[in-house]
This record gives sequence, C-alpha cells and structure tokens, in this order.
Amino acid sequence: MTTAMASTALPRFAWRTGGSASIEIDAPAEFVYDRIADVTRTGERSLEVRSAQWLPGAAPGAVGARFRGRNRWGVARWSRVCEVVEADCGRRFAFRTVPERIDFTRKDSTTWGYTISSRDGRVVVTHDYQIVKMPVPVYRHLLALLFPHHRDMRPHIEHTLRALRAELEATPATR
Repeated sequence: MTTAMASTALPRFAWRTGGSASIEIDAPAEFVYDRIADVTRTGERSLEVRSAQWLPGAAPGAVGARFRGRNRWGVARWSRVCEVVEADCGRRFAFRTVPERIDFTRKDSTTWGYTISSRDGRVVVTHDYQIVKMPVPVYRHLLALLFPHHRDMRPHIEHTLRALRAELEATPATR
C-alpha cells in the first residue's frame, strides 16, 4: 500500500485535520467508482460505519444527494447526515458530514473523498479526509478520550482501502 502516513505520535488532545492513503486495485476505474459511490455498501468495508441510506432529494450519488450514515464503535452508536460534494464518474467521489445548527455534538464537518487514477496500467485509489470544521473544544476533548482513533483517521482509511481492494478483486465482474 502506498500511503502518506507518518509514524509521528500526536500530543494527547491534538487532532490530525487531514490525511490520505492510496492503494492499487486490479479493476476498471468505472467499476471502482460505482462501488465507492454506492454508499449503501460502505458498512461492508468500514471499521466504524455500519450502514448508510440515501435520503429523499437529489439522485443517489449525484452532487447534493444526502444520506444518513449509521456508525458504531464499541458500545457507542451515532448517525450523521452526509452530502455528496463531488461526483466525477471514474475519477472522484467525495462527501461531507453536514454540520447541525442546534446539536453541539454535530457542529463539526469532515470531507471524505476518493480519487481514482492510473499508474502502470493499474487503478490507484486514494482515500482522503479533511476536517473542515472541528468539533467544539469541550466536545473535542471528550472525543479524544472516548475515540482516540478519531484524532488520526489514516489507519481507518487504510483498512477501508484494503477491504475495498479485496472486495473488488474477488468480484468476477472486474475481470
């Protein structure tokens, strides 16, 4: 796996506000894109996301489409509304968690994206994240204690990429 990870540890309450990891996948770019853009299958690859369902409105997978992701880590369970912000078939798919006005535990926003490119005849998928609005300070410290992995999501996105590759390379339709 090609990755942009560094092995530096973060101070106790510090957060890495963005990161990425890349992997080569032996499958056509359009097929890879279709699997990524089908957010209803995200729970099959993620350590934290359990399910996602498209919400009424824009066409599923199109810019502006919204979905609700349901997550679990240990005994904690939560959900977030997300909105597609980029949808360029075969090239880039990205969405953001939608900040909520009233609920202080959901005032943050992170953009999650996948870029699909080619290298030496193979498809390269780069999964990235960027925290564009941090959680409120008091809640951020609580999250750092309860979910220390949220402070640096790169290991989770590497897991997601490995699971995506295993899924796609095992599918006969990719050949």
